[in-house]
Amino acid sequence: MFETKQTPKGKTTYSVEFKWRAVQMYIEEGWGYKRICQELGIPCTKTIRLWVKRYHEHGLKGLEERRGTSKSPFKGRPRKKECSLEEENRRLKAENDYLKKVTRAGKEVKPKERFSIIQELSNTYPIAWLCQLAGVSRSGYYRWVNRQGIVTEKQKENEQIKQMILECHQKVNGIYGYYRVKAWIKRNYGKTVNHKRVYRLMKELGVQAKIRRKKPKYKAGKENIVASNVLNRDFAATAANQKWVTDITYVPFQGTYLYLSAIKDLYNNEIIAYRISRSNDLKLVIETVKDAIKKRDARGVLLHSDQGSQYTSRQYHQLLKAHHIIPSMSRRGNCLDNACMENFFGHLKSEMVDLPTFETEEEMIEAIDQYMYFYNYERCQKKLDYLSPVEYRIAQAA
Repeated sequence: MFETKQTPKGKTTYSVEFKWRAVQMYIEEGWGYKRICQELGIPCTKTIRLWVKRYHEHGLKGLEERRGTSKSPFKGRPRKKECSLEEENRRLKAENDYLKKVTRAGKEVKPKERFSIIQELSNTYPIAWLCQLAGVSRSGYYRWVNRQGIVTEKQKENEQIKQMILECHQKVNGIYGYYRVKAWIKRNYGKTVNHKRVYRLMKELGVQAKIRRKKPKYKAGKENIVASNVLNRDFAATAANQKWVTDITYVPFQGTYLYLSAIKDLYNNEIIAYRISRSNDLKLVIETVKDAIKKRDARGVLLHSDQGSQYTSRQYHQLLKAHHIIPSMSRRGNCLDNACMENFFGHLKSEMVDLPTFETEEEMIEAIDQYMYFYNYERCQKKLDYLSPVEYRIAQAA
């Protein structure tokens, strides 16, 4: 019997006699590689080809086992159990310098960043030490080094998308988050990009949407006529001029306030009327409602508001009754009953008012007018299939 052995890693080693018998069967007896494998139980014909080649080149010595016999000082890592005090100190210094670099990042260091740190310290310490400290392989590090300076197609595409993101961020004053930026790119460039990719590239660019500030709470005034909550948080509308919501918000300006009253159509979130005044009074509300009546057919529309003193006044209810408008009011102290209107004011303040500094009241009013046009005609909304309110209304009417 010829000797064969199984290594701890599951590989089979063959004795020189076993290999010589296989070579004899090929050279002297004229057997084919496949037949020899079947006869001797060798899994691959390439093994016998290699033995025959080595026999022709080196004779019987070429059939001796070569694994683990390398004497070259340049192959493999040196494995020393003992090292000098100087080398041990140098290793500790390498570990200290590497940890300093990692600590400065202040976050979980990704493999690419680790490779960059290794490259930075490679002139001072051996690559093998640094890779061990970083928990990466030397082959992975050298692959990263070889890829430097080579721009892939994906990297080129990412750079193009970054330019689109910056263009969008500039055009909309930085109010779009990654979902709306994705829709803007699709709309203006016809390019479909995954929202997670947009988020990652925005993070790399340091681009972030403006965050809305919370609206301060107001003390409820004394009511006169309180309508029931007909809307009851059913903010969905199947047609235009079916459900309107209205409210008043303050706009800070040079230590004082301007007051903005607006009416929104829940069908497409379009602002159909708004007024700006120095006073938060009944006249502001009445004029806003009259503007909406002039622009739209208000007969039978449901108009929802909170229980502010303007909306509970007799004059307000007489105006609604005269034009066959159905009043609806939120419950006392429950702003969520009119959440959709609160939501719009939040967007307005974060996307327009909080950005620039206005020197005159006229500049402030002009900026609000520009934002209202932008909101109605250009600002895309996820609820509207990423169309603007006016675009959605026209598309549904077609």
